[in-house]
Order: sequence, then structure tokens, then C-alpha cells
Amino acid sequence: MRGATWVIPFLAVGVATCAAQPAQLAPASGHGWAKTVRVCAAESARSSIDWHLKPSEVLAAVDRSLNELEQLVHRAGDSGCDALALPEDTLGVLHWEMGNKASMNEVLPSAVARMLERLGRAAAAHRMYLICSSDVSEHDGSYRNTAFFLGRDGKEIGRYHKVHPTIGESDRVRGATFPVFETPDLGGVGILICYDMVMPEAARSLALGGADIIFLPTMGGAVTTGDEEMNRAALRTRAVDNFVYLVVAQRSGGSMIISPQGKVLADGRTGDIAIAEIDPFGGREGGDAHNVQRDMRARLFRERNPAAYGILTNPNPPVLSKIPATITVEEAVRIFAGTLTTGEERFAKAESLLREGKIEAAARAFEELRAEFPGTWIDRSAGERLARISAPASPRSGPH
Repeated sequence: MRGATWVIPFLAVGVATCAAQPAQLAPASGHGWAKTVRVCAAESARSSIDWHLKPSEVLAAVDRSLNELEQLVHRAGDSGCDALALPEDTLGVLHWEMGNKASMNEVLPSAVARMLERLGRAAAAHRMYLICSSDVSEHDGSYRNTAFFLGRDGKEIGRYHKVHPTIGESDRVRGATFPVFETPDLGGVGILICYDMVMPEAARSLALGGADIIFLPTMGGAVTTGDEEMNRAALRTRAVDNFVYLVVAQRSGGSMIISPQGKVLADGRTGDIAIAEIDPFGGREGGDAHNVQRDMRARLFRERNPAAYGILTNPNPPVLSKIPATITVEEAVRIFAGTLTTGEERFAKAESLLREGKIEAAARAFEELRAEFPGTWIDRSAGERLARISAPASPRSGPH
């Protein structure tokens, strides 16, 4: 059922819900008839900690973010959620990081510790699994984009380091593995972060490792075209390609829960938490006219031909000789950080100049932004403004 309204303490939230259809045959996994669990994906509003703050001020802002997140966790728990995924950059500290890289070690260790302690305690009050994420800094000054999997007791079961940072995030250390965490009631749990889902190999690696459900904290989608319809199709395809449940927790909209059949069981279009009842050990019937399986993975993963896939692990496949790189890693990292900090502010100032009728000054500002942030939303938006500025005014109609 989609569009049902759940009244949850603290706030009446419209939540899309749907019960996944149980398997018609007992699963072959030996679990017998599995009890359904309620999985939830939050889509908290875009909230970023001001990058101008001093390190001594940031932790107070982190605590304010945690106050709101604790309420969200409690609302999910009060609605009966067994597992809740929060979006990527759960604390909203990314913008501050990009403007204060030299000071990250002063903030991130304490910020992450507070997140795990406070949100873990809130989730444990409802005996609820929790997935949250943040950058983490290492003693050597390096840092990683990391997701945490907390058990029903609020303690950390494990963590996953993002394997595929975007080129703009290349100053982070890449993860090297796709761990799967076995649980008695969710089955095998895998986690991906944002851009990981653009790479089909990531979800397949988790599925081959035994993941029954994949949680995806994200700020973006599974495609690079900017097409929301295509993104939704890609996420559904990742789920059905691997016969896994996919729980997408996306900041500012786009959260959804997808079945191993590729069906969208729930999304966050009517509220900030998508909720679905699922049987983690069922719902995987599939096959063809000649052979049907109660769990299609029993065939699918045996019919693979790994010996033919060598090119997938070639770091320099032939296609790269046809499409040379267009930007250096260093330049991409600079642009990414600048876009999230000074770039946003300068674009807002240029917009203000345009509204005030200071056309020449606005045009210069937009041109400078295009030169400094090529290939970004700032570049595209500034180009649109310049096109409007230079377009000839439409002749006014009047009496002849």
C-alpha cells in the first residue's frame, strides 16, 4: 500500500509503506519461514555545518545536528522499524571539511564518536539496527568516507570504507573490500556509499559475498546523467540484477526500498522516512520457461563465467586509450572543495548583483566563476545567466 499516513510521536509524517510478498515456497536457505522485518530509509533535509566556523565551534553545531537526528531515530523506532538507514554525511559536516582540511583531525574524531554514541543509544532504545556515515580521519592525516553498521544493542558491528570516491573526492583513501555482515534476522548485510552504486561491480561483489540486503547512504544517485527517472531505473536494476533488497537513504529526497524483483516497495515521496515490511530470506523467485527457482541466485551465480571477466580487473582497459583524461585529480579535488565553499557564496553574490540590475558586474562575476569551476553546476548555471544577459530584449508590443 502506498501513500498511507503514519502518525508518529513528535510529528505526523506521511510515509509510503508496502509489504513485500512472502515467498510462496519455503526458502532453500534453511531459515524456514522467516519472520518479516521492517526496514526504513530516511531522507533528512539538506543541512550543512557552516564552513566558516572555527574548530572549537563545530562540535556545538554537530550536537545540534544530533539533536534533530535523535528525534528522527526515535520516530523511526516508534513506528516499529527494525533497521534504519540515514543518508550519507549524516552529520552534515562535509562543507566544513572542504573549507578546513588542515583542521579535520581536530574535529572528526570527536564528531564521529558523538554520532556513534548518541545515535547508537537512541537506536538501541528501540532494539533497532542503524546505518550512518561520516568521513573519518586517521592519525597519519588521511581520511576515508565511512559507513557504520550498528547492532540492535547500539554497538558497532562493522564499518565500510567507500571503494569508489568520485574524482573530486580522490584525496580520500579508497576502501579495498566489500564486507558482508551476517545477522540472524536481516541475513547478510552489505553497505555501499553514493558513487559506489554507479559501478555495477560493487553491488555484484556484495551479492557474491552473500549480501541479502544492501544499504545505500547517499547524496546522489546511481547514474551520472542527472536524470531522476534513469536513476530510479538504475537502482531497481542493481537490485534485480543481484536479487537483493536495496535500501536507499538519500539526503533531500530520493529514499526508497526496492525488492529483489526490482519493485519499489516504498519511497519517501510522502514523508521523510520510507518503510517496508520485507522477508530478507524470501522474494527471490525467478527463472525462465524451462527452469524456475525459489531463489534465483542458486542458478544465477553458478551460471557466471568468471574466466571471461578478466578485463574487469584490468586497471588500464583498451577503452582508456580512446578517451584521454580531461582533468587532473589535483584540479578535480580543488574544484570539488571550492564548489562546496567559496564557489557557492560567490555564485550567490553574482545572483544578487544581477537582481540589483548591476549587469556588467554580474556578468564579470559569472565569467570568473565559469573559469574557476569548469564542469560544475556553478559553470552550467553561470552560463545560463550569461546567456540571458546577452540575449536581445524582446520587442514590446504596443499600439501601431
